[in-house]
Amino acid sequence: MSCITAKDIMHPRLSLPAKMKGDELVEKLMCPYPALPVVNDDLNVIGVVSEYDVITALKEGRTTHEFSAESLMTCGHSEHGACDTPVTVLPQTVIEDIVDLFLHRNLSILPVVEGKKLVGIISRKNILNILTEKGFWHEHEFQKRTPK
Repeated sequence: MSCITAKDIMHPRLSLPAKMKGDELVEKLMCPYPALPVVNDDLNVIGVVSEYDVITALKEGRTTHEFSAESLMTCGHSEHGACDTPVTVLPQTVIEDIVDLFLHRNLSILPVVEGKKLVGIISRKNILNILTEKGFWHEHEFQKRTPK
C-alpha cells in the first residue's frame, strides 16, 4: 500500500477562514466533509472545526452569532482543544500513516500541508474510496486473506 500518498487521495483546498462567523460557517460546513480546516490570512492551517464542534456549541446554548471558526476549532490532539501545531500531514505521507492518525486520534479530516500552508484535505471517505477501488488489492494478496 505504501505507494499511495496523501497527494494521491486528497481533495483540493477547502477551508474556513479563522474569522468566519456563525451562519456562514454552518453553511460552509454543509459540504460533503464532516469537518474543515481553519486557516489564517496566510492560508496556514491553525485548526479544524467539525460538525460536532458546532453541535456542541449550540447544545451549550450559544447561538450562531456567538461563535467563529477560531473560537470552535480544535487541533486534533486529544489532550487539549487548540494549539500552535494542529495535526496535519504532508503530500508525501503514506496511506498507512494516514490511517494510523485517523484510528488513533479519532479525526474527521486531515489537512494536507506544505510548510503550514493548506494544499488539500483527506477524509475517512477518501480512505475508503481508495481501499475499495477495483483492482486495489492484488489477487494474490486477496487470496492470502480469504479462508479456504
